[in-house]
Amino acid sequence: MERSERRTYAVPWWGRLWVRVVAALALLGTLCVGASAYLVNLAVDYFDARVGDTLAQAQAVTREVEPFHHELVDSQISAWQARTALMAARFSTQPGAPQQRLERLFDAEQDLVQLRVELASGTTLARDREDEFPQAEFEWFDVTAPLETQAGRSTGQLQAVFRIDPAIDARYQRLGEIKRGLVVEQESRVAVEDAVERVLGIASGLVLLLSMAAGFAVARATTRKATELSRVMTAVADGDLAVRSAAKGADELGQLSAAFNDMLDQLQRAQDRVGYLQRIGAWQEMARRIAHEIKNPLTPILLAVQQLRDKDPGLSKPFSKLLTTSTEIVEDEVEALRRMVSSFSQFAKVPQVRTEPVALSRVLDEFERAYGHLTDEAQDVLDVAKPTPDPVLVADRQLIKQVLVNLVENAVLSAREAGRSPVRVEVSAHVDVDAVELRVDDNGPGIPAGRREAVFEPYETTREQGTGLGLAIVKKVALDHRGDVWVDASPLGGARFCLRLPRAPAD
Repeated sequence: MERSERRTYAVPWWGRLWVRVVAALALLGTLCVGASAYLVNLAVDYFDARVGDTLAQAQAVTREVEPFHHELVDSQISAWQARTALMAARFSTQPGAPQQRLERLFDAEQDLVQLRVELASGTTLARDREDEFPQAEFEWFDVTAPLETQAGRSTGQLQAVFRIDPAIDARYQRLGEIKRGLVVEQESRVAVEDAVERVLGIASGLVLLLSMAAGFAVARATTRKATELSRVMTAVADGDLAVRSAAKGADELGQLSAAFNDMLDQLQRAQDRVGYLQRIGAWQEMARRIAHEIKNPLTPILLAVQQLRDKDPGLSKPFSKLLTTSTEIVEDEVEALRRMVSSFSQFAKVPQVRTEPVALSRVLDEFERAYGHLTDEAQDVLDVAKPTPDPVLVADRQLIKQVLVNLVENAVLSAREAGRSPVRVEVSAHVDVDAVELRVDDNGPGIPAGRREAVFEPYETTREQGTGLGLAIVKKVALDHRGDVWVDASPLGGARFCLRLPRAPAD
């Protein structure tokens, strides 16, 4: 059946996944920025109105307060002018010398800083309290009043210097500062509004850029994983089961990639098993035919050679010797062919697997009882370790015993051919949740890493006298049990054959 041609379509750039993701994030960012800008503008307008009202009220208060302050100052100045005129009148009407009159007036006014009289005759009289009220600490205000007689004739002038109350001056200065501060606040309010608008615009642009950059990064990472999965699926559809997805991560696409790789691993193993079983089936059919074709002529050949040897009249000793030697050679080769035919027949007649629940200890006990003679020499050691607790397998008991025999016999013969003495073989088991791993370790020459897969192929052997069929039978039995078999390096220095078989369900 021809495989249908797959159609591929060019996706326009606006229809690609990463473009849609970036556009969606950009739109979302625009909506968020627009909403936040609208809310910020509402808040700014609200607080701007509140601040504007407050500044307007403060300016109105300062405008209302300033006339009262000026009236207070004017009334103070009027009072000082009235007091100065009164002191001038009292100076002109009081009896006594001018200096005495000046002294009495100065002592009666405690807030005077200086009192000065300039007479028409050119005489100047003065008293002061400049030490008590220095001008560096207090503000002064001077008032001048004329000195006149009762007839209205001018006799000079009187100058009084008063100390200005610091509280009045401080309030006046503070009022001026408040007015200037209100002007500055009014100007800064406009500047703050402009700054808020600029900052909001810059922040909005950055948010949009960041959202687009993040969307591009996320979209590219996602689409790369999706593209990688699409590439792997296309390769698998073309028949390449060795390809694997390189997409990683803890997200859904990463988990999908890992699950897809696991599926490919299982599919690859299943395909390898099917291929191996198909090859074994073909080899078994060929072995059956070869055994049939070779086995039938062996007996006539052997009988004919023996008859030739028996019919020798003995007339020539060299001929009789040659005939005897040739007959022995033929008999040896026929025996070798019979052994080969026996191996072919055994390989071709591997029985079907009939699984049942069986305790592992029973399998190991029967193996040890029946085949412990494989290492019956004194220097050789066969150690069988039984696991505790005893697991239950789903297996064909007879075939598993045969597999153990093949593995142990192969290990012993390989070690002996390599000259190991004593030969040591250990049979152990590693129990997992759903399977049991039987291990056969030896101290033989081991198997190079590059040939560990090939030793299970029919007629592949590392021994000089091996047929290469024992390990092929072992692997076929393992695969028929839905298990597996492989080779590793052994802690004993040789090879470790691992046979994995399923356990029986707990119920």
